[in-house]
Amino acid sequence: MSSLARIATNLKEKKQEVSQLRRKSERELKNVRSLSRRSTSGLATVERKIESSRGQLSDVSDVLNQKIAQQESLQRLIIAAQEGLKRENEVKEQTEREIEFAETEEEKKNAQSRLGSISGKINEITFEIKQRTKTAQKIVKAIEEYKKSKSKISNKIQKQTKQKPQLIQLIKTSKKATERITKQVASKTRKEQSAKAGLVKITAKLIEIQNKRRRLAAKRAAAKRRLASLMKRVTAKKSKTKKKKRKASKPKRKASKPKRKASKPKRKASKPKKIKRK
Repeated sequence: MSSLARIATNLKEKKQEVSQLRRKSERELKNVRSLSRRSTSGLATVERKIESSRGQLSDVSDVLNQKIAQQESLQRLIIAAQEGLKRENEVKEQTEREIEFAETEEEKKNAQSRLGSISGKINEITFEIKQRTKTAQKIVKAIEEYKKSKSKISNKIQKQTKQKPQLIQLIKTSKKATERITKQVASKTRKEQSAKAGLVKITAKLIEIQNKRRRLAAKRAAAKRRLASLMKRVTAKKSKTKKKKRKASKPKRKASKPKRKASKPKRKASKPKKIKRK
C-alpha cells in the first residue's frame, strides 16, 4: 500500500512536471507560429510594396523620359530660333546699310519696307525664344522633381528589397522551429498521457485496496459484534444457570429445620416450573 502510494505520488509529480513542460512548449510553439505568420505576411506586404513602387518608378521614368524629350526638342527649337534670329539681325544690318547708302528714294523705300518686315520677324523670333525658354525652364524644374522622385522610389525599392532576405530567413527559421517544437509537444503529450494512464491505474489499485480494507474491516467489525453478542448470550445463560443452581441447593440446606418451616421448600420448588414456562 505504501509503495503504491509512493508510486502514485511520483507519477503525479511527474505528470505535473511534464504538463508544465508541455504548456511551456505549446506557448513557445504559439509564439513561433505567430512569428512565422507575421514574417509571411510581412514578406507578402513587402513584395506588394516593391511591386507598387516598381510601378510608380516605371510611371515616373516614362514621364521623366517624356520631359527630357520635350527639353531636347525645345533646346533644338531654341537653337534654331537663335540661329534664325542671328540671320535676321545680319539681314537687318545689311538692310540698314542699304538704306544708308541708297542712291535713289525708291531704293531707300524698298529697303525700309524690307527692314520693317525683318524687324517684325525678329520680334516674332525673339518672343518665340522667350516663350520656349520659359517652357524649357519649367521642364527643367519638372525634370529635377521627377529625378528626385525617381531616386526616392529607387531607394525605397532597395530598402524594401533588403528586407526580403531577412523575412525569408525568419520564415525558414520559424518553420524549422515549428517542426522541432511540434515534435517536442507531441513527445511531452505522450509522456503526460502515459503518466496519466499510470496514475489512473495506480489510483484504481489504491481504491480497490481501500475498498477491500473497508470490506475486511466491516467483516471484522461484524464478526466482533457477533462474537460480542454470542459472548453476551453465553454469559447470560451461565448467569441463569448459576442462579438456578443456587435456588435448587437452598432447600437441601434447610431440611433440618423445624416442621413448621417445611412448607417453604414447596413454595420455592414451584419456581423452576415458572422458569420452564418462560
